[in-house]
Amino acid sequence: MKNMKILGLGCIILALTACQTTPRHYNGVTGYQIENQTANSATLAYTLAARSDRQLDIDKLQRACQKVLGLNKTYKISVLSTNEIINPQTTNQDPTGVKLGHSRTSFGLSNTPSLNNGEDYATRQALETRPSTLQVVRYTCS
Repeated sequence: MKNMKILGLGCIILALTACQTTPRHYNGVTGYQIENQTANSATLAYTLAARSDRQLDIDKLQRACQKVLGLNKTYKISVLSTNEIINPQTTNQDPTGVKLGHSRTSFGLSNTPSLNNGEDYATRQALETRPSTLQVVRYTCS
Protein backbone atom coordinates (compact mmCIF):
# COMPACT_ATOMS: atom_id res chain seq x y z
CA MET A 1 0.00 0.00 0.00
CA LYS A 2 2.82 2.36 0.89
CA ASN A 3 4.59 1.62 -2.41
CA MET A 4 1.40 2.42 -4.34
CA LYS A 5 1.15 5.82 -2.63
CA ILE A 6 4.77 6.62 -3.44
CA LEU A 7 4.29 5.47 -7.04
CA GLY A 8 1.13 7.59 -7.38
CA LEU A 9 2.82 10.64 -5.90
CA GLY A 10 5.77 10.14 -8.25
CA CYS A 11 3.41 9.99 -11.26
CA ILE A 12 1.66 13.19 -10.17
CA ILE A 13 4.98 15.03 -9.74
CA LEU A 14 6.18 13.78 -13.13
CA ALA A 15 2.95 14.94 -14.80
CA LEU A 16 3.16 18.40 -13.19
CA THR A 17 6.81 18.74 -14.18
CA ALA A 18 6.03 17.77 -17.77
CA CYS A 19 3.31 20.46 -17.95
CA GLN A 20 5.71 23.28 -17.06
CA THR A 21 6.58 25.56 -19.94
CA THR A 22 10.26 25.97 -20.59
CA PRO A 23 11.84 29.04 -22.11
CA ARG A 24 12.66 28.58 -25.77
CA HIS A 25 14.76 30.44 -28.28
CA TYR A 26 12.99 32.87 -30.56
CA ASN A 27 11.20 30.99 -33.35
CA GLY A 28 9.91 33.96 -35.33
CA VAL A 29 6.85 34.46 -33.11
CA THR A 30 7.64 33.90 -29.43
CA GLY A 31 10.68 33.09 -27.31
CA TYR A 32 13.80 34.81 -26.01
CA GLN A 33 16.78 36.34 -27.78
CA ILE A 34 20.12 37.13 -26.17
CA GLU A 35 21.10 40.74 -26.88
CA ASN A 36 24.16 40.98 -24.65
CA GLN A 37 25.80 38.53 -22.26
CA THR A 38 28.65 38.71 -19.75
CA ALA A 39 29.73 36.23 -17.10
CA ASN A 40 27.37 37.69 -14.44
CA SER A 41 24.57 39.32 -16.39
CA ALA A 42 22.63 39.20 -19.64
CA THR A 43 20.29 41.44 -21.58
CA LEU A 44 17.42 39.49 -23.12
CA ALA A 45 14.40 40.26 -25.26
CA TYR A 46 11.49 37.89 -24.61
CA THR A 47 8.45 37.89 -26.90
CA LEU A 48 5.34 36.77 -24.99
CA ALA A 49 1.65 36.49 -25.78
CA ALA A 50 0.02 39.67 -24.47
CA ARG A 51 -2.07 38.59 -21.48
CA SER A 52 -2.66 39.69 -17.94
CA ASP A 53 -0.92 36.86 -16.03
CA ARG A 54 2.04 38.86 -14.76
CA GLN A 55 3.38 36.19 -12.37
CA LEU A 56 3.55 33.58 -15.15
CA ASP A 57 5.46 36.06 -17.32
CA ILE A 58 7.92 36.83 -14.51
CA ASP A 59 8.50 33.10 -14.04
CA LYS A 60 9.23 32.73 -17.77
CA LEU A 61 11.68 35.62 -17.67
CA GLN A 62 13.42 34.09 -14.64
CA ARG A 63 13.68 30.66 -16.31
CA ALA A 64 15.16 32.25 -19.44
CA CYS A 65 17.80 33.93 -17.26
CA GLN A 66 18.57 30.62 -15.59
CA LYS A 67 18.90 28.91 -18.96
CA VAL A 68 21.34 31.57 -20.24
CA LEU A 69 23.39 32.23 -17.06
CA GLY A 70 23.06 29.02 -15.05
CA LEU A 71 20.41 27.04 -13.20
CA ASN A 72 21.60 27.36 -9.61
CA LYS A 73 20.60 30.93 -8.87
CA THR A 74 17.62 33.28 -8.72
CA TYR A 75 18.46 36.38 -10.73
CA LYS A 76 17.44 39.99 -10.22
CA ILE A 77 15.35 41.12 -13.19
CA SER A 78 15.29 44.75 -14.32
CA VAL A 79 12.80 45.51 -17.09
CA LEU A 80 14.23 47.98 -19.61
CA SER A 81 11.21 48.31 -21.91
CA THR A 82 7.93 46.68 -22.83
CA ASN A 83 6.50 47.01 -26.33
CA GLU A 84 3.39 45.61 -27.92
CA ILE A 85 3.71 44.37 -31.51
CA ILE A 86 1.33 42.84 -34.03
CA ASN A 87 1.45 39.04 -34.13
CA PRO A 88 2.99 38.05 -37.48
CA GLN A 89 0.84 34.89 -37.60
CA THR A 90 -2.42 36.87 -37.60
CA THR A 91 -1.71 38.56 -40.94
CA ASN A 92 -2.66 35.37 -42.84
CA GLN A 93 -6.05 34.88 -41.23
CA ASP A 94 -9.32 33.83 -42.86
CA PRO A 95 -10.60 36.62 -45.15
CA THR A 96 -14.22 36.24 -43.94
CA GLY A 97 -13.59 38.41 -40.86
CA VAL A 98 -13.22 42.18 -41.14
CA LYS A 99 -10.70 44.11 -39.04
CA LEU A 100 -11.96 47.32 -37.50
CA GLY A 101 -9.10 49.80 -37.74
CA HIS A 102 -6.20 49.05 -35.42
CA SER A 103 -8.38 47.53 -32.71
CA ARG A 104 -8.50 43.92 -31.60
CA THR A 105 -12.12 43.65 -32.69
CA SER A 106 -13.20 41.74 -35.78
CA PHE A 107 -16.50 40.31 -36.95
CA GLY A 108 -17.63 37.75 -39.47
CA LEU A 109 -20.56 35.55 -40.38
CA SER A 110 -20.62 32.41 -38.24
CA ASN A 111 -22.58 30.17 -40.62
CA THR A 112 -20.75 31.10 -43.82
CA PRO A 113 -20.05 28.01 -45.93
CA SER A 114 -16.38 27.45 -46.61
CA LEU A 115 -14.26 24.90 -48.40
CA ASN A 116 -14.73 22.60 -45.40
CA ASN A 117 -18.52 22.26 -45.45
CA GLY A 118 -18.37 19.07 -43.39
CA GLU A 119 -17.22 20.81 -40.21
CA ASP A 120 -18.58 23.62 -38.09
CA TYR A 121 -17.14 27.00 -39.08
CA ALA A 122 -17.26 28.44 -35.55
CA THR A 123 -15.37 25.47 -34.12
CA ARG A 124 -12.67 25.71 -36.78
CA GLN A 125 -12.35 29.45 -36.21
CA ALA A 126 -12.03 28.97 -32.43
CA LEU A 127 -9.26 26.40 -32.89
CA GLU A 128 -7.29 28.77 -35.13
CA THR A 129 -7.51 31.72 -32.73
CA ARG A 130 -4.20 33.45 -31.96
CA PRO A 131 -3.54 36.60 -29.96
CA SER A 132 -3.50 39.62 -32.26
CA THR A 133 -0.68 41.28 -30.34
CA LEU A 134 2.50 40.08 -28.68
CA GLN A 135 4.48 41.71 -25.91
CA VAL A 136 8.25 42.17 -26.27
CA VAL A 137 9.97 42.59 -22.90
CA ARG A 138 13.60 43.76 -22.88
CA TYR A 139 15.24 43.11 -19.54
CA THR A 140 18.53 42.43 -17.77
CA CYS A 141 19.33 39.60 -15.38
CA SER A 142 22.04 40.01 -12.79
